[in-house]
Amino acid sequence: MSWETLTAAEQDHLLRRPFDHFARYRLAAEVVERTVGPDARVLDLGGGPGTLAAFLPEADVTATDIVAPSSWHEQAPDLVLADGAQLPFADDAFDAVVTLDTLEHVVPASRSSFLDEIGRVAARWALVVCPFGTPGVPDADIALRAYVRNRFADDLPTIGILNEHINYGHPNLAASRDRLAAFGLVATIPSGRLDRWLAGMITFFHLLSLGDDEPVEVVQRFLNRNLYEADLQGPAYRHGLLLRLTDDGPDPQSIADALLERAIADPHAEADLDLLRLVLTEELIDSSASQADLQARLDLTAEAERQTRKNAEGLEQALAVAEAERVNLAAQIQEVQAQRDALQADLDRIMQHPAVRVRRAVKRLLDR
Repeated sequence: MSWETLTAAEQDHLLRRPFDHFARYRLAAEVVERTVGPDARVLDLGGGPGTLAAFLPEADVTATDIVAPSSWHEQAPDLVLADGAQLPFADDAFDAVVTLDTLEHVVPASRSSFLDEIGRVAARWALVVCPFGTPGVPDADIALRAYVRNRFADDLPTIGILNEHINYGHPNLAASRDRLAAFGLVATIPSGRLDRWLAGMITFFHLLSLGDDEPVEVVQRFLNRNLYEADLQGPAYRHGLLLRLTDDGPDPQSIADALLERAIADPHAEADLDLLRLVLTEELIDSSASQADLQARLDLTAEAERQTRKNAEGLEQALAVAEAERVNLAAQIQEVQAQRDALQADLDRIMQHPAVRVRRAVKRLLDR
């Protein structure tokens, strides 16, 4: 099943995904359809989220990941927990192996073994896609991390993801290609026009910070519908390494060339930052979260804050008055107690006087 054969509702569901996810998964689906066919046995290496199966509904997709996916992803139906550098599968177990944005999260010492395992379990084709250390990519990740930190708390998962990119070091494109070339013919496919990618990512997190999903999905749909094909060109944020392991089948370079030619011919081929300007001024947003609505909500919040502060100040004043009254009353009680004690002492002294004692004795005798 190709993209064109999906229903409008199915396409819309996929188009609303974050453009950075959509780009890599649709590219993988295109490559699988052009090489082994849509109903092939496919390994999604590092694919715990289960997204590839949504783009290849007729394929027999098995996903592996080193940990279980986070709850906001759809669960891969056949998830196998495994280390990508030591896969629990037989040689040539899958028609195609796909790994998307995973290699950069593998510790550098294990990356060669990771690529070797791909070549071992793939029978016919493999596709390795990730942000390699090409010019501008590390800087883009550093810039995006700084922006996200400014907008969100440090425990946002995206920050941890970018930290691994930066701290592990982005994989070397030439070295990775050479490693795969030991298994067959390899071609390179650029994906995610770098200047537009960074603008799109900043836009995504800007909209996400507003706290309303609808404008996020509307803008992602715009990006995915209009820019996916045009962004399969350089300078790119990520690259795909397409490996053919058999002697038959199309030349990997011919597939890469066809995608690049389509991108260059696309009416959106030229990339600039106008997209960022448009979206940040919210000219593309068609949702309830308009600027006026947001400002009204902010005004209500500010008024509620002022009223709460006023109420708190009034309560503090009332508490201060009550405390003063309590202290004054306590002083009055102490004064009355002192007067009572003094009177009791005077009474005791009077009752002990000899004349009083005689009168009391006489009174007792008369009472008899």
